[in-house]
Amino acid sequence: MEEKCYEDIWEMLVTELTEKGIRQQREENSEIESLIEDQTALSAQAQKCLASLDSEVRGTLTRYYEQAELIADKQIQYLYLQGAKDCVRLLKMLGVI
Repeated sequence: MEEKCYEDIWEMLVTELTEKGIRQQREENSEIESLIEDQTALSAQAQKCLASLDSEVRGTLTRYYEQAELIADKQIQYLYLQGAKDCVRLLKMLGVI
């Protein structure tokens, strides 16, 4: 039970830090901000397209995009943690820690 609590806290911490990094990237990088704005506009168009499809096809495409977003989120979290591990490994190699 206690381990689950720590896992939940860790997951929350990583989520907060990755979201902070994404916000910072948007502030510092006008290209990514522009891409996100374009994606937002495309999303509205995609919703209109989905509405015109029959329910089975719409459901399949919706599940596909939701799963793609979930995979991307999990990959971001994994890469964030891997980056931290790589940083520690490099600092050890350099004799800093």
